[in-house]
Amino acid sequence: MNDNPSPRDNPSPRDEPSPRDEPSPRDEPSAEDMASSGAAAPSAGGVPSGEGVPDAAERELPPGRHRVLRERLMREIESAKSAGSRRPVWRRPAVVVPAVAAVLTAAVVVGAAVTQQAAVPPTTQADSSEGRGQSDADATRSDQSAAVLLERIARAAEKRTLPEVRDDQFVYTEQDDYHWKTDPERPRTDCPSTDEGHAFGVREVWWSVDGQHVGLSREHRDGGKVVERSVAKQLPDKNGVSFFREVEEELPTDADAMYRYLYGLKGDATRPSGAKSADRNAFEKASALLSGQLLPPKVEAALYRAVARIPGLTVYEGSKDAAGRTGVSVGLEGSWPGDFGQGPARHELLFDGRTSGFLARNSVNLDPPGDACQVLEPGDLVSSVAILERGVVDRTGERP
Repeated sequence: MNDNPSPRDNPSPRDEPSPRDEPSPRDEPSAEDMASSGAAAPSAGGVPSGEGVPDAAERELPPGRHRVLRERLMREIESAKSAGSRRPVWRRPAVVVPAVAAVLTAAVVVGAAVTQQAAVPPTTQADSSEGRGQSDADATRSDQSAAVLLERIARAAEKRTLPEVRDDQFVYTEQDDYHWKTDPERPRTDCPSTDEGHAFGVREVWWSVDGQHVGLSREHRDGGKVVERSVAKQLPDKNGVSFFREVEEELPTDADAMYRYLYGLKGDATRPSGAKSADRNAFEKASALLSGQLLPPKVEAALYRAVARIPGLTVYEGSKDAAGRTGVSVGLEGSWPGDFGQGPARHELLFDGRTSGFLARNSVNLDPPGDACQVLEPGDLVSSVAILERGVVDRTGERP
């Protein structure tokens, strides 16, 4: 036997019994009880003795262990009395309970901290409980030229700077998604309808710069609920761009090349087909780039100048996005089957009237309801993707 006790045999301060921890005389088992349970009677020091049990002096038990052994023995005796001939149920000594409780407490605290951190809304988050932009009806048609407006916006984009971006970083985007079908404040009818699962509410996404790192999506839902999902690594897109490094390397920085890119012109072709659907497709492609990607300044400027060449553009002042922000918009009217609206709509790019920065992409309903099954009025938002914040960060979960 090792006469030197191991460190774990040395009592800690919390193992030392306090006066109220010491058993009273009525708590001490009698010799009869000890005999009926098959246990050895305790010695004067409170430690069991008998055949096969070393003397207390030989074991050199710490004082705190005496109480532990007594409590365990008492439980075994009580179990034997209540269970009759049944085999006593063995329980862990009470001394491990504080240790387990401490571990569980630590786990709960860590979990709460993670949940609390995840639940902290972004500082730029709009209040989604009230004042969400459902209507763009206050917007008024402007006489200014879309080409002139977009040139001014392009020049503002060229003046912006973007710091060097590393492959191991992430593009952070905070956006507010809206669709009339998922709006809980919209009146419902008994008419048959489809539910395509359109995005709704504030969402934060961390996209890998080079597409080779796992990102993060964080949805902020009603009641403070937060849903997080991993964003898989991105593969190069043959028909577009999926991540920042691909944007930087694949998209042109001059207006002519960007125009060809938006219209999908190949070879020696210099003009699109002339069909209005080609114009709508080019406008949608530009809208998707602006709302879905961080664009280098020269690429963004080229995009605005290419969009300015799309025929049929309109300018509206006082347009609103999902977050209720007001600005000036450049739009294109027509039929957009992918809207899941109730008829013709105006797709528009919304810009800050002061900074000329991009705010959102909207779809605005144009026609009044045709029957009792239609609920959208002219000027109501069909959908909106409002970009609240965008920047480059070093890791997922970090904000600019």
